[in-house]
Amino acid sequence: MTYRSKGRHIVELIIAICFCAFLVGFITILCIGNYFRAKRAQERQRQRRLAKLAAANNNPNGPPGMYATDANYSASYEAPQHAVPTGGVQA
Repeated sequence: MTYRSKGRHIVELIIAICFCAFLVGFITILCIGNYFRAKRAQERQRQRRLAKLAAANNNPNGPPGMYATDANYSASYEAPQHAVPTGGVQA
């Protein structure tokens, strides 16, 4: 069973192949572009993180940050106290 035996012309076959190639190429270009965009964003985030870490190391008495290298890190954080449920079935 070939395309010709099903009543299709060779032109329709060529158009279908071109359309599929266009779709594959378009999706590939989108994926490659997204990869490079994410790579640039990751590098920008890394630079911001390193700058913040360097600033925290240069000023240890500043406000506590999100890194464990800050001088006030362990002393400034306490876990939140949750209310103990009163009532209900206790296990």
